[in-house]
Amino acid sequence: MKFIRFCSLLVIVNLVACSPLQTYLKTDTTAFYTQSFESKGSIVVLSGDINLNNSLEFDAYKQKVQAKLLTEGFSLAVDIGSADYAAMLLYAVDDGKQSVVYTPIYGRTGRIINSYSDIAYNEDGKAVYIRTNHLSPSFGVVGASKQTKTNYRHTLALDIVTADSLNQDQMKKVFEGRTISKGKCSMMVEVFDEMLEAMFTDFLGENGRNRSQTIEATMNCP
Repeated sequence: MKFIRFCSLLVIVNLVACSPLQTYLKTDTTAFYTQSFESKGSIVVLSGDINLNNSLEFDAYKQKVQAKLLTEGFSLAVDIGSADYAAMLLYAVDDGKQSVVYTPIYGRTGRIINSYSDIAYNEDGKAVYIRTNHLSPSFGVVGASKQTKTNYRHTLALDIVTADSLNQDQMKKVFEGRTISKGKCSMMVEVFDEMLEAMFTDFLGENGRNRSQTIEATMNCP
């Protein structure tokens, strides 16, 4: 019976150790759009990189963007020919930037003398002060540990253009949104939902202004 309980405890510990970390993602979002643009009309979501249109990863992100656009008042078009707008989606993670973090180590630094005064009485009943010295250990910074960390920059870009301008030499852009975050995750899949949430919070947002947000996140980063 004791063996069964011990194994159960190991299973619980392993599940906790492997579960995603509940944390927060700091983001910065900017939006620029034409004064006449409104979140209505039919729209299709395309990749800003033609090489990603057949990507299963892109297809998963595309469906999430479509769901957000629907909640904002757009309708989904069957194809580009029947759409008013096309949302061009791009995402990227850079190679990371290393930094060195020093953490102080606290420990015993030596001993200090503490003096105390006590009241005593002599044979005549007169009060006298007796000073007593005690040695006690002192603590402080005894060193520092060095740790190298890598922070990655994540970028989520969403441009909305008029559908009929896709066949022209220059697309007519009506909305340009960018959400940027930095952290230890080197995979876009771990931060995409949070960055998309930041981009569509207070959509369209104030034209030409940055808004910083802290988004609750569940990330499983190495």
